[in-house]
Amino acid sequence: MGLERQTSMAKLIGLLVVLGSMALACGSSDPTRASSPTKTLETPATATVAPEPAVTTVLSLSVARLPADPNAPADDWVGGVNAAGWDFHRHLEGNAVSSPMSIGIAFSLSRAGASADSGETLDEIFRFPEPGIHSAANAVALRLAEASAEPTALEVANRLFPDDEFSPLPAFVDIASAHYGAAIQPVDTADAGKAADDINRWVSESTRGLVPTIVSESVVRNQKLILVNTVYLKADWLVPFLADLTRVDEFTTAGGPPVAVPFMRDYDPVERRFVRLIHSDVVELPYQGGELAMWLIVPHELVGLAAVEESLNAETLTGLADMAHEGLVHVTMPKWEQTLPPTDLFEWLCPLGFCTGAGFDGIAPGIFITAALHGAKVIVDEKGTEAAAATAAAFAESAPPEPDLTLVADRPFLWAITHQETGALLFVGRLVDPSS
Repeated sequence: MGLERQTSMAKLIGLLVVLGSMALACGSSDPTRASSPTKTLETPATATVAPEPAVTTVLSLSVARLPADPNAPADDWVGGVNAAGWDFHRHLEGNAVSSPMSIGIAFSLSRAGASADSGETLDEIFRFPEPGIHSAANAVALRLAEASAEPTALEVANRLFPDDEFSPLPAFVDIASAHYGAAIQPVDTADAGKAADDINRWVSESTRGLVPTIVSESVVRNQKLILVNTVYLKADWLVPFLADLTRVDEFTTAGGPPVAVPFMRDYDPVERRFVRLIHSDVVELPYQGGELAMWLIVPHELVGLAAVEESLNAETLTGLADMAHEGLVHVTMPKWEQTLPPTDLFEWLCPLGFCTGAGFDGIAPGIFITAALHGAKVIVDEKGTEAAAATAAAFAESAPPEPDLTLVADRPFLWAITHQETGALLFVGRLVDPSS
């Protein structure tokens, strides 16, 4: 199955941010250089009015990004990410929007720092190919970048936000740079408010404001690494809808009364590809440039949506083009906006065996994941589609282990001095009043 078809649905959603230790569009740096960057990529002017931040420091890539490997198992990587993303979609209730590609890229990068057990679990959930996971992710991301040509914008970005006193292991940083184009922007996670503002500002800029925030102070506070991936899409229909034809009409909801919304419609039937499935009709709405398309899947009956979803899987969705016929199609569909606020991915992942506390010793000794969030938004109108998503993963350092016993000698006690090897009791005593 071709890469373009496998990724077409995921591309439409667009944007992902991961909190913790990975990022696609940001560089990373060797830990020995993290506190004293050798090259500054981004240094906005020093603020003259308090409390504006003085300087934002972004370190260069530790190594150059690699070109796409033509032999990388890109199709296998995409197939696994698509399947996991569809599973997450099925986990959501009601209106749902998400980005399988953003989630997949974020956890693919995180996989570079996973301990053995955590890595095996991620491989089971996302079906990451081994060997070749990172070269595959790189090949896919670079292929997606090729679709970003006027008037279409498709941008995948990644950034690592380590605490300014923390240095990830060089091997992890090099993978993040070479295969994900990830740079490093140190933040002070002890000042959680400012750190969250810095991360959210980058996310908002990368998503053109569609995802204005992905992390909170509580998520960022005292973390060692925040990994962020964003995906942004803006694409015009190949055949746009005429705004003059848009009319308000009723949309019949599944569980409530009809709602009045603006509907777009074709003036005349348009030559489009379509598929007739058992329980639904499917129409392709291509975007300009020919590499991206939306597939509209409409059940035959109002109560049939659950059955349609149950009958579909990621392979069916990405294989619709192989089943399609061409013909004249007249489309009427609503304009819409959908938003997924930052959502806890562990509600989906933990039942699959991947929970908070999973180890990521490949980032640095004692590192574990504490949070994973995903947010997204899509806007569909007469001209086309704008979509973005953010996935965030936060990584902390293990605290000292919880004691099995806490002993406070604040009352009369006995004591003994023994010889370890022979077991001889050398001295023994009782203390009832240390002041006498």
